Formats: sequence, C-alpha cells, structure tokens
Amino acid sequence: MSRAEMTPGNLIHQFYGYLFIHKRIYILLLAVALAGCGKTSAEQAPVPTATQKSAEQNPRASVEKAGASHPVTVEKPPFNKVLVVLIDALRADKLGCYGFNEPTSPAIDQLARESILFENVHSASPWTAPSFGTLFTGVSPTVHGAGKMLGKNSKSGKSVHGVTVGGIRKDLPTLAELMPEKMKTAAVVNNSFVCKELGYARGFDDFDFQIARLTSYRTADQVTDAAIKWLAQNRNNSFFYFLHYFDPHIQYAPPKKYLPIFAPNKPPRIAYPFIDHASARDGSLNPSKAEKAFIRGLYHGEVRFVDDEFNRLVAFMTREGLMDDTWIIILSDHGEELFEHGSFDHGHRYEEEVTRVPWIIRPPGGKWHAGLRVSANVSHVDIFATLLDLANVSLPAHSEGESVLPMLDQKENGSRTSYMEFNLFNGQQAALFDGRYKLIYDIRRESAFVYDLLNDPAEQKKLNDANDQFAKLLEQLKRKQAKLKTISSGKEENSAVLSDESRDALKSLGYIK
Repeated sequence: MSRAEMTPGNLIHQFYGYLFIHKRIYILLLAVALAGCGKTSAEQAPVPTATQKSAEQNPRASVEKAGASHPVTVEKPPFNKVLVVLIDALRADKLGCYGFNEPTSPAIDQLARESILFENVHSASPWTAPSFGTLFTGVSPTVHGAGKMLGKNSKSGKSVHGVTVGGIRKDLPTLAELMPEKMKTAAVVNNSFVCKELGYARGFDDFDFQIARLTSYRTADQVTDAAIKWLAQNRNNSFFYFLHYFDPHIQYAPPKKYLPIFAPNKPPRIAYPFIDHASARDGSLNPSKAEKAFIRGLYHGEVRFVDDEFNRLVAFMTREGLMDDTWIIILSDHGEELFEHGSFDHGHRYEEEVTRVPWIIRPPGGKWHAGLRVSANVSHVDIFATLLDLANVSLPAHSEGESVLPMLDQKENGSRTSYMEFNLFNGQQAALFDGRYKLIYDIRRESAFVYDLLNDPAEQKKLNDANDQFAKLLEQLKRKQAKLKTISSGKEENSAVLSDESRDALKSLGYIK
C-alpha cells in the first residue's frame, strides 16, 4: 500500500481484514486444543476403578501421580486439626474419583484432586459395629470384640432381644484416647450400634450420639449444621473431630430434588422412601431390571445428598481458613450390595461392593502429595496406624496394621493382605484378599472358594481347590484365625447393656428380629 493509500479509512479496513483472518485461525487452534484436553480431562474421562486398573497394568504397582513426580518438595503439614468424615454404607465405586460415571460426588471428587487417594481399601467387616471397632482400635474384630454375635443368653456381652453382641474390649485404647493431649476430641455419630454402651465414646470429650431408626435419623443437612456449629466454636483449638453421615444406609430417602437426576422412573411396586430391606435381602421381592435401577438410583441420590452437604461444610471451612490447617480424612465402614450378586443390603457377603471402601486423605492446604493415587491394597487396620503416625504417636504393640506413609514416598511397594470377618447374616464367614485373589471361607461348613479379581473384577466366577492359589490362601486364612484366637483368648469383653431404645432402633433397621 502506498503512502497515498494509507488513509485512516483504508487502514481501519485492512486492520479488520487481518483480524478476521487471524480470528478464524485462533478459533481453529483453540478448538483443536480443547478437543485434546477433553480426552484427558478428569471431568470428561472417568477414573478407572482399582480392579479395572489392575487388569490393565501390573497389579503390584502401588503409586502413581498425574502431573508431578517424586520427590515431593512440600513438607508434611503439622497434625494439629483433624476432621474424619465417615459416610455409612458408602461404596468406593459409587464416587466419581473412583470411576463412577454419574454425578454422585462432585465435592468429594474436587477434594480428591488435592488429596492422597487409596484405590483398593478393604473393610474389616461387611457391617458397622466390627468395622468401627477396627477403625477405633487398629485390630481385627476377633480381638476388639465389637459386633461379635455371642449367642443366646451369653454370660458376657450385651443382650439384644436374646442375642448377645460384644462391644469394644475395655483394655484396648481407642484412637480418640491416643490422640495428643492438646487435641480436643469430639464426635457426631448416628448409627445405633456406635453407642456409648459398646465403648465407642471412649476418649471423646464430646460424643454427640443420636439413635438411627429405619425412618427417623439425623440427616446429612442436620449433621453438617452440627459440624459447622462445633467447628465455629473450636476453630482456634487443636482438635480431632469425627463426623458420621448416615444417609446412604437403608432407608433410601434422598430429598425429592435428586429423583429426576438419579431415579426419574418410579415403578409402581417400589415405594419411595424405600424401606423394604428384608424382602430385598431374602429374595422374596425379586425386583425387575427397572425396579433395581430405581432402587440403585435412590441410593445414588443419598450419596449425592451427603456430597452436597459435605460441600457446604467445605465452603464454611474455606471461609474460616480451616482448609489451610485441617487434615480431612474421608472413609466408610462398609459398602452396600445392590443386587450385583443376587442380594441386597450389607452384613452377609464379602464381595467388592460390600467390602471395598473409600479412603481419601486431604492434607492442610491441599499440596502435600496432592493428586497421589495408591493402587496397592490396604485395610481398615492401616487407617488407625496411619493416623497415629501422622500425629507422631507411637503405635501400640497390639496394633495389627501399619502406617501407609512409606507408600507415599515409594519406600514400600506391593499390596498388603486384608482379613475380613464377623458378618451379621448368612452364617459366620471370613475372607482374605491379597490384592489379586480373594478367598471367602464358610466357617461352619469348612468350605471355601476363590475369586481372581485380575481376570474377574466383577467376581462372577468362583474358583475351587483346583486353583493354584486356593490352598495357599486357605492356609493363610486359618493361620490368621488361629493367631487372633490366641491373642483374644481370656480377654475381658465389654459387658454393658444396651438401652431399650437402642434395641428397638436396631430391630427397625433389620439387624435383629
């Protein structure tokens, strides 16, 4: 363009021409970039479950971290404030951060990005009382005694409508009792078994317990209200705060706003709220495919209800600056069977849907080992040991588990073996899982079978003694049982008596007849 042609009008016209061309190129490049991001985004691509990952890679691999490599340069934060959030009956595979593809857990998923996530965690038992006992004491149910069904008219334990149930042994120190003296200890608990009479309140300065009945219990919004009130009063203290959400436990009654998302099509025969756990468990309900989908949807709605209330709690803690100096631990006591193996509820099986649970550790500030995923198998007994390790408290000699902190720095590789026992229904069984193979043993019939979770992650094929791992696992399980029996022999059990109110609540939930 000559100087004569360089008028203001021509210059403006040329500028917009160049802008138009470059804008088209920019948009094209942006679209390509976004398409590439969409393939790897945590929001778009579900995180594979632990069992899926095991089928795709070396099952002994233990640690992986997206976007960063070891060593971690951020120092471990002080262990001055701790919030343990236990969500009752929560399956690991129903959270987005564990691979679920429905929007059940956006708040927990977001927290997980700033956390250490353990992909394979197995509960001590398929129901509440024994699992809580192990989380609180670091030993197997046979040793701590909580939830043991001792038979009619036993001379020790607690009589519950003719059935005697054990509590936590009095000579075992609990996690709350072992926390540093400077910490104020408090709990909000809603499961009827986790009561003072059975020893669960030991060590807590404040034990806020409410009985849970089938259709009447403290809901997630009320639990969050209680937590916000307590944290507001104790924000300047060092504390160990145990918070228990009950909602994913039967009954399934999520607020109605969740029904269009998770359970839009109600079959005529299935009630909302769903309370018919007995017929669903014994097979007499025999739900159709559509009915099962609706029942599962109600469970998913309960999980999302808890997640939304947890999000409200996190928002409060963020405003108060508590996210910068508080450890947040997310756990569950057991999962829930939703007809995967022909039955329903929990307490009577040892398949993954009942025994694989979440464990997420979010450090203060969300930077120390942020995004770390540990795929090696660990257990409930390791949670007790890990929390004491974080608190710089010596592990009691009786503890069965070990701290998982060495795994975080790759000082330990490979899975640990999980032992599970004390089912509530279906006769006494026990299970052993080594990170690949799971053996389930019927104690009375002295019969067993094995699942190979590497090649059969849905546990559909029972392997008998022809499998080369069968004898090895069975011998290992029997050695474990013999050792636990020796340790517990002659020990005094908790012999308190449950209140009539507690017995009635447990009866309504189907734990006793």
